[in-house]
Formats: sequence, structure tokens, C-alpha cells
Amino acid sequence: MLLGGLATPVAEALSQEAVQQEPSSPEGKPEPEGKPEPAASVEPAEGKAAEAAADPASEPIQVAVNGSRRAAAPKAGGDFDLVIGQLIDVPRGRAERLLTLAPGLVLANHGGEGHPSVIFLRGFDAGEGQDLEMRVEGVPINEPSHPHGHGYADTNFLIPALVERVRVIEGPFDVSQGDFAVAGSAMFELGLPARGVIARAAYGSFHRAELSVLWGPHGFDEDTFFGVELVRGDGFGRNRAHQAVRGMAQISHSFDDDTKLKVLGTSYATRFDSAGVVRADDVTRGRIPGCGADFDDQFFCTYDANQGGATQRHGLSATLDHKGSLGKLEASAFTTYKDTRMRENFTGFVLDRQSDGSPQRGDGSEQIQESITVGMRGKYVTNFELFDHTHDVEVGLVARYDTFDSILNRLRTADGVPYRSDFDRQVGTTNLGAYGGLRFQPLDFLVVRGGLRLDSFVFGLEDRNVPEVDRTGERLPTSRREAFGIAPQPRGTVTLIPLPWLSWMTSLGLGTRSSDSQALSDGESAPFANVIATETGLVAREATPSRAAEARLLAFATRVTSDLVFDEQAGRNVPVGPSNRYGVTAFGRLTDTALGLDVATSFSFSEAFISAEDETIFDVGVGPRLPFVPRWVARVDLSERYPFEILGEKLRVTGALGLLFVDQRPLPLEQFGAPVFSVDAAVKLKWRLAELGIEAQNLLDRRNREAELYYPSNFAEPSAPASQLAARHWIAGQPQTFLGTLTLHFDARETSP
Repeated sequence: MLLGGLATPVAEALSQEAVQQEPSSPEGKPEPEGKPEPAASVEPAEGKAAEAAADPASEPIQVAVNGSRRAAAPKAGGDFDLVIGQLIDVPRGRAERLLTLAPGLVLANHGGEGHPSVIFLRGFDAGEGQDLEMRVEGVPINEPSHPHGHGYADTNFLIPALVERVRVIEGPFDVSQGDFAVAGSAMFELGLPARGVIARAAYGSFHRAELSVLWGPHGFDEDTFFGVELVRGDGFGRNRAHQAVRGMAQISHSFDDDTKLKVLGTSYATRFDSAGVVRADDVTRGRIPGCGADFDDQFFCTYDANQGGATQRHGLSATLDHKGSLGKLEASAFTTYKDTRMRENFTGFVLDRQSDGSPQRGDGSEQIQESITVGMRGKYVTNFELFDHTHDVEVGLVARYDTFDSILNRLRTADGVPYRSDFDRQVGTTNLGAYGGLRFQPLDFLVVRGGLRLDSFVFGLEDRNVPEVDRTGERLPTSRREAFGIAPQPRGTVTLIPLPWLSWMTSLGLGTRSSDSQALSDGESAPFANVIATETGLVAREATPSRAAEARLLAFATRVTSDLVFDEQAGRNVPVGPSNRYGVTAFGRLTDTALGLDVATSFSFSEAFISAEDETIFDVGVGPRLPFVPRWVARVDLSERYPFEILGEKLRVTGALGLLFVDQRPLPLEQFGAPVFSVDAAVKLKWRLAELGIEAQNLLDRRNREAELYYPSNFAEPSAPASQLAARHWIAGQPQTFLGTLTLHFDARETSP
């Protein structure tokens, strides 16, 4: 497990300073965290490189950086700055699955190709984003008060090949983390190291077809790129067809050595069908109508063909970076338009009870949200000298306004027509946040990081689905309410450095999930779900010019004042009260440029329990298990690129492998689901400008379940009362699939020598 490496093949941890704190330039200017500029040299500071540690008078180490930028030093043991590197070779299909490079993070998609996945991390069922703050180039993705789920985050607009790195902070330990940072935060950062044009075409199982064109203009760095991608397919069973188009363009301009402006535009549209859940007893007995009687036909079947969705998303953002004589300023502004419609049916005919005994019309739900988001972010980082060490101060500001129409209708199963509205509301929310943090290093072997964040939320809601008559008499079918709340969030980390390549990091932090506006009363002091989280563990990092290695071993515990669990009748997560969780995480990565090897391994164990109001974070293992949360998770990702010559012609063969194991997940009523095991592989051969490849997902063709649920339902007879006995349901996972690829590299070159 101690095999592991930094995402950058070079200079990732050339100094103890890079291991424990943000690097500073020779002039004392702080390097930008997360995406430092490419550097041709790295000068050791107080915590020197392995060679410099042996010889304090050694000269600065000269290092050639090939293609990737240095990762920021971790702010906590669970702060993973993951440059994708060669691991892009492992088949994943969608950009969101790059998140699984972070240890313990599991995705499960229950809605189809265009539906964002449910996220599980550190004992949390984070839904589609309710407990994981998500950003793309600083732009927030989570949508408050979405009818599909509070904090809904859809990253399917991203072209996977343009994601250069993913930073996942497991836990709320950095003061820059904002709303929804309960289980943690995930930040996507974009780039295209290759210059020139890269065209890719693919075709495979179930008539899946992909076409993409990427362009990195010569004379610009990797921050400037253009890309478009088209994807369509019939899906791996009934009612799973999908189509999508993605466009992304970013232009970066350096006014001088210290000032850079980046402008990013994205455009995305998709439409997809969804099969939804099937009952296990219907599958084993061949009772689902419209499909064959054998197990596979039933396993991939559907009850309701009205399920699916569509999304349109368009965004624009600009970011200005400026390095001054005393510090670094970063400011960004963004705006996003999004229109989403989802249709699902989890229970069949249960909810539409008729007083006259007539058949129920169906439990299908239609969730619609049209939203506009505008906002800005800014931070300033400076440093000062004290006790012969350099210390950093960071202050930041976040402002965001969302306005949206949010609707939940019920659909007739027979024809998909809405027959009732559960809610119809127009909402405006404002989030203003400010934070300040200090990194203080009083001794060579001690770094203390701490800070405070304050978030305020203002809610304005117009309910347009109010009865026209109440106890007093007639009234307008509308009502208005407002609410306001403030959430303080202190956070801190203490790092001990016993060896130049080893650190022991202990963190404590308070995070917040804002209120779903649907549950607020007029004039209410808006309540928040608070999380107190702690972790401790060892972080080992070391690098040479051709090899980088990293290993981490962490233990964590978390308490949430108001957790959420999936409810089949609501079709979304609903409150269940407080919860506690604890676990361990191990992670390793090794990158060797001489061998063309990049391998990452991870293992995690977590337990989560619904707890009582008077319990504390130390009351572990008390109460019923929180359902659906994976306990044991192991993953291996590996890529090797091997160049060789035949008859004077230069060729390169690439082999990639991804292994995932998820042990039995707990279900309601003390039940357990089936384990998940998947093998993904790819082989590619490059000659001159052409690269041919074949990718396989679920190579062993296991009948994995994306999700397993346990509740009463009635999909058979709308006129009969539903049984109150809970039954096992599942959503079929992807079977064995193959995809053939052809990629053409037209004058592609790396941005640096």
C-alpha cells in the first residue's frame, strides 16, 4: 500500500516545504495554491529537499518540469491534489468518475447516462452533492433547494480529456471550503498540455458513438484550449438511450510575468432515458412485463418508460491572478444558466390513493428547475517573516445569488402526463461568505494552520401552489416567506514533521450545509446542518526528477446534527436526525517517468450510525446503521506507456487497468446488499499521428447493482392496495462493454520542453 506517488511526475515534493506548506518563491511571493505556475527550478526553503536537508548550504535544485504543474501542499491529511496524468488512460466514460481517484469515494448512478451520480465518501451518502461542495475552476456547481435534492451538482458538462487535475478535500478542514462541504469538497481544474489538434472517434457496444475535437493553440500555455464532444448510444437495456453535446473553451492571457486573465465558457445539452428500479422478486420470477423471461432480460428491464431527463447548461467565468510585491491576489466572477427536468418512479402505484376506489394513476415524479446563478470569489495571500520562518495569511470573500423556479409534479404511468403538483415555487437565495486563515510555523518541525469562516444565507420564496381556500375563506393561491441565517465555522490543522519526507497531520473543523428553502418558515432564523469532523494521520511524500511517491494513512470521525437519507416516496434524501461515523483511509501513488508507469491504490473502511440528539462525536458504533453507505472500499488504477521501435519506426503501447471492490452495503431493516466488483481495462497503440485502442468496462461481465434499496412498492396492479412488506429493489449496473477508439494527433506538442 505504500506504493504511491504524486500526480506530477516531477518536483511534487522536492522539499519538506512542499510537503508541509505552500511553496514560496525566492522573492517571498506566495505561490498560488492548487495550480502553481510551471517552474523550471525549485529553490528549497526552510524544509529543504532530501539533498538540501543533508547539506544546508546546497544550491537550488534545477528541475525540468514536463507538462504538469506542481501540486499544492496538503492543508490536511485528507487534502488530495490529484493530477490526472496517465491515469486518464483507465476507462471511466465521464469526467465525474475522475473523482474516484480519491480514496474511499464511490459513485453510483441510478438515473441514466445524463444523470449525475450519487456520491459516497467517508461514511456519507452525499446524494448528488448535498454533502460535497463541488467547483470547476472556482465556479460553484451545487444548486440549492433543487427538487431532485438540495445541493444537486451535475458535472456532466465537462469533457474528461480537459480535466487536468482534481483536488478532493475529505472533511471540512480548509477555511476556503463553503456551503455543502460536509463530507468535503471537490474541485476540478482544467487544462490541455498538448498543443495542436487532437481528434478522437469511438464506437462500441450498444451502438455507443463518440466524437471529440480538442485544440491547444500553439504559442499559448495549457490554460488555453477549445474542445467539443458529441456522445450518443442506445444504452445497455430497455429505456437507456442517451445523447449529449459538450463545448468548452478557455482563453488565458498574461499581461506580464505577474498578471494573468483566464476566461472560460461552457455549453452543454443532453437528453437521456432511465430504466429506474426493478424488484428482485419480479426479476427472479420473470414477472416484469415487456421483457424476456430469462434473468438478463429481466435484470435490465424497466417498469415505467416515462423515466429519464434533459439538461441544458451554459456558463461563463473570468479569473484574474496577480502577484504583487507583498502577496498574490485572485479574483473571479461567474454566471451560469441551467434548465433541468428529471422523471423517476421508485414505488409504482402507492401514493395516489383514491377515495372512490378507482385505480391509482402512478407515483412517477417530474422535477423541473430553471436557474440563473451569478457570483464572485476573491482571495489574497501574503506572507511575513518571524522566528526565521515564513508564515502565510489568507483572506477571502464569496458572494453568490441564485434565482430559480422549482417544480415537482406527479405523472400518470400510462402516458407520462402530470396530474398533480406537489410544489411550485420561485426562490431567490443569497450566500455571502468571508474567511481568514493563518499558516504559522514557529519551529522547523511544527506547522499550525487555523482560521474562521462566516457564511450568511438569505432566502426569499414564493409558493405558487397554495390552496385557494383555507379555514377563513377564499385566498390567493400564493404565499411569500423569507428567512436569514449565519453559520460560523472554525477550522485548524497541526502538522508535526519528524522526518524531511514524513509528516503527522491532525485536523479539526466545523462545516455547514445550508437549509433547503422548502422547509423554512417566514421570518425564521434559518437552521443549518452542522458537521464537526476530525482526522489524524501520516503523510509521506518524496520525489526525484524521474520518480514521485506518496503514501497516507488516516483515521477520521464525524458527527452531523441533521443527516439525510434517501426516501423512495419523496424520490430524494430527507432528514433523519443526527449521525456519527468513523473510519480509516490508506492511499498510495507512484509515478515513474522513466518506466512510463503511474499507479494509484486506495483502501477505506467506514461505519455510519443514526444517533441520538444527546450523543457526541465520541459515541461511535451506537444506534442503527445508516443505510446505503459503503463500508469497505478498495481501488487500484494503473497505466503504463512503453515506447519501442520497429524497423526504425517509433511506436508506443499503452496498457491501463482499473479495479474496484465495494463490500456489501447496509440496507434498511438490517439488510445488506450484494458486493460490487469491477475490472476496467484499455490497450492502445500509437504510431506517428494515429493511436488505435480498445477499452473495456466491467470486463468480467458481473451483474453489479448500481444501487440496492429496501422498501414496499406496487408495480403490478394500480387498482390493488400495495403490500406494506418491504422488498428488495435494485438498479442494474453496466454489463461488459467494449469501445474501439481512433485518435489522431495533429502537430501535438507539450507546453514545456
